[in-house]
Amino acid sequence: MNLPDHPSFEHLRKQAKRLAKAGGLRLSAAQHKLARDYDFPNWAALKRAVAARSGRSLAEAAARGDVAAVEALLAAGAPVDGPPDARDTPLYLACAGDAPDAARLAIARRLIEADAHVRRGCAGGATPLHVAARTGPAAMVELLLRSGGLAWQQDAEGRRPHDYAQDGKAAERERILYITADGPKIDDSDFRAAVAAIHAGDAAGLARLLDARPSLLTEPAIEPDLGPRGYFSDPMLFWFVANNPTLIPRPPANIVEIAELMIARGVRQEDLDYALELVMTDGMMPRPMQMDLVRALHAAGAVATDKAVLMTLGHGQRAPIAWLVEHGLALTPAAAAGLGRIDALPGLLARAPPEEKQEALAAAVINRESEAVRLALEAGADPSRLMPVHAHSTPLHQAALHEDLETMRLLVSHGARLDIRDTLWRATPLMWAVHEGKTKSEAFLRSLE
Repeated sequence: MNLPDHPSFEHLRKQAKRLAKAGGLRLSAAQHKLARDYDFPNWAALKRAVAARSGRSLAEAAARGDVAAVEALLAAGAPVDGPPDARDTPLYLACAGDAPDAARLAIARRLIEADAHVRRGCAGGATPLHVAARTGPAAMVELLLRSGGLAWQQDAEGRRPHDYAQDGKAAERERILYITADGPKIDDSDFRAAVAAIHAGDAAGLARLLDARPSLLTEPAIEPDLGPRGYFSDPMLFWFVANNPTLIPRPPANIVEIAELMIARGVRQEDLDYALELVMTDGMMPRPMQMDLVRALHAAGAVATDKAVLMTLGHGQRAPIAWLVEHGLALTPAAAAGLGRIDALPGLLARAPPEEKQEALAAAVINRESEAVRLALEAGADPSRLMPVHAHSTPLHQAALHEDLETMRLLVSHGARLDIRDTLWRATPLMWAVHEGKTKSEAFLRSLE
């Protein structure tokens, strides 16, 4: 017996139940018999074949813009991202297709509602957002951005969605270029001029702008609602002294003067604190300049919060934390673990609540402090929990990425699970190792299978 062109696993499941009832069989026996009737060795093989065939059908329906067929296939249980071995997902094909925009948008929305992988790399590493940026409409690009698409994600050649928009001929090309461009979207012309003065190191020009409009220091630049809120959404002007995100190749040489000019005119405490966090976590800023800014902000009263300490160590930036600890910052479990302060860590962990133990484990793993990893694990930190920093991943993901075999062994020996997928790329630690070419990590993880 041959499978139909568009098989429904739900239909087959009900068919097996009817067969079991009619023949007085156990359900597993009925499933096995039905699989053999369709020329498959077992029920699992039949399920895989149905998923593959229905996934291909879903991809075809998405590509041609057939909304009704997409709805029917999803309702029948078709895998939303298509067969595992398919290069292009249904969502990618819907975005890349030439069907009417209304149909493509309806299909994309339905696939996303069904948990389609928005960031999945397809042909040439391009994502649905890449091809949508090239073909439009702008509503498709906005939908993908609001649903987890990343404007900074690169294809196999290092090109971003913005590059695809530049090459494309979409009817709304200028709008798409705007919403996929790097950096904050600032409509206020005075605010843009003040940012330009900061980037140019133009102290006199910045002073004139602030004297004419002091509220530039106290009002955020409200951005359009184009996607998930990030760490630099609706920015305050003072944040730009950190150049984090990297908007210019290198801050001006007089960036400390620029910062002090603004501080003298009245910067809020929360903006001082957040600017310090942005400076400390910036791995692109030259170290001498980074530390000069840390010292200037500290002198102005900026406070490194526990979150700032964890985020800084989460980006492997230990020098700012070490300096602050030398100048009075309280040593937390995370700070001690990330700095390798093994002398202080056991006592801190003994008094720490569970969340601080997890923070210590994360800081130790990211900074490759294996002895601190061991101490955090022995104190009760969970090696399989998503981390409090780089929160899409587990400690084992990060250790595999660093090819830190000693830490990987410690994590596994304390029960770290190998099957947990990260929440950004939906990949296991082994898949991270393979993707990043970490052959030693790959070999170690495969040895545990």
